[in-house]
Amino acid sequence: MAEDEEEDEEVDEGEEDLGALRAVFRFLRPYYRRHRPSLGLAGLCVLLETLYNVAFPLSLKYLIDDALLRENKQALVWILIVLAVLAVAISGVAFLLEYVNARLSAAVLCDLRERLFAHLQTLSLQFFSGAGAGQVMSRFSTDLGEIEDAVRYWVSLGLTPAAELCAAVVLLFWLNWQLALAAMLIFPLTLAGPRIFSPRAVAATYRKKQLEAAALSVVEENVAAQPVVQAFGLERTARGWFGQRSERLAAISTRVNFLTGMVERLVSSTVLLLHVLIVGFGAWLAFHKRISIGTLVTFESVFWELSYNIGYLSQFLPEAIQAAGAIQHMQELLDEAPLIEDAPGAVELPHFEREIVFENVSFGYGGGRGLRDVSLCIPRGAKVVLAGPSGSGKSTLLSLLLRLYDPQRGAVKIDGRDVRSVTRQSLRAQMAVVFQESFLFNATMAENIRLGKPGATDEEVRNAARAAEIHDFIESLPEGYDTMAGERGGRMSGGQRQRMAIARALVRDPAILILDEATSALDAATADAVLATLRRVSAGRTVIMATHRVESVVDADFVFKLGEAGA
Repeated sequence: MAEDEEEDEEVDEGEEDLGALRAVFRFLRPYYRRHRPSLGLAGLCVLLETLYNVAFPLSLKYLIDDALLRENKQALVWILIVLAVLAVAISGVAFLLEYVNARLSAAVLCDLRERLFAHLQTLSLQFFSGAGAGQVMSRFSTDLGEIEDAVRYWVSLGLTPAAELCAAVVLLFWLNWQLALAAMLIFPLTLAGPRIFSPRAVAATYRKKQLEAAALSVVEENVAAQPVVQAFGLERTARGWFGQRSERLAAISTRVNFLTGMVERLVSSTVLLLHVLIVGFGAWLAFHKRISIGTLVTFESVFWELSYNIGYLSQFLPEAIQAAGAIQHMQELLDEAPLIEDAPGAVELPHFEREIVFENVSFGYGGGRGLRDVSLCIPRGAKVVLAGPSGSGKSTLLSLLLRLYDPQRGAVKIDGRDVRSVTRQSLRAQMAVVFQESFLFNATMAENIRLGKPGATDEEVRNAARAAEIHDFIESLPEGYDTMAGERGGRMSGGQRQRMAIARALVRDPAILILDEATSALDAATADAVLATLRRVSAGRTVIMATHRVESVVDADFVFKLGEAGA
């Protein structure tokens, strides 16, 4: 089962309240920079909206003091006409802003999604052998979903309210500095809630991400293990495993929802109490003729606008908190460094001419398994069998040759060149592999074969299928080579999938053909038929076969036997 993550860590109470916002903006800044024209247009739209939203309450002062109280009909008409024209214009600006923001948000999320997937392709096999599928998938599902919410609302609940907040503060001081000073109490009072609850909310959100990933791993594992679950009657046990994780997830979700809700609730309660103070003080000033009625109404309107914008920001803060936790979880994957990379100055591997040498190779996965000081030489054109029981290191030797791993001691050399000194692409271009489990993609038959050589012509694909003795089967399908293989090739038998894998290897026309337990998952009759095909298509190639069924190999040039520990 997937291992549970560690318990919550204590959060430093002195962590700054706006740390979540800063973390989100700092993470997303490079992605927005790639779309400067759209970002600039969005900023212009926000500026125009801000100017209008400030001008509207300011018009109330002149509407009351200069038009209504003085009974100036002409001023009244002109003020109303100007407001109507501006309202129509700003509506068009608002529609444009929504479109630009939608397009910009989609582009940013697309860039982030592609970067995450591209980084995943650089990670070494060792990472995937240790990371659960749920841990990886959660980055693309829940984490990206919550970052998307923050990206989508950053204009309406973030940028626009922040701009209007600054403009409102300037206007309040212009109207009356005494009332404005009282109104400024809104900032320390409304920041108290986020300071108290935001750090805890971010930490709880991160913990929630870990538990969501663990739950996804359980589901993924359970789907793959259904034959075992049903055969052994483990349905109740499986429900128990998942139920434990679901209950932990529910508990942390309650904590996250409460803490993020309190951030917003404390802000709104504080604004309400302060508003009563402002109304009372403003009424006292107006009663003593210190300010006009129009000024009082305008100040009240602007203060409402200011409080609304603080409210919008407080609504955005929970989104930012959720996104900050998702970013922290996602950053762990982005910080994962690939263990296998091309060395500086790596060169292209020339065409294989002489021999493959394993020179005092040692490698271990931990727990006592691995290879110790293994040396062997494979001449070009030889048919070589690596024999031994499970865990003896047969597949490990093949992985070292493919440079999916690097030896901890010793070296793997091709024609005297250490494989670590050449580019991985040129190394693997000369090889093709047929694995024990032939993974087929949910693509057409032709596309699955062409994966071995992306530029292969239709004729090359068909020739490879004929050589692998799968052509007639494909032709018998309703759509022939355009038939979908199904997820993991589920529409075919084990032998057919293996022949598809052989065709995918042959279309590559490899100098070195690697067979990693290529028939061990098949029944005896199917395995013999596939082996006969492999013997026929291996002519003129160097073939390295890992198997524990030595009796099935009749024409090997060399047989290397590995012991329990790979020695």
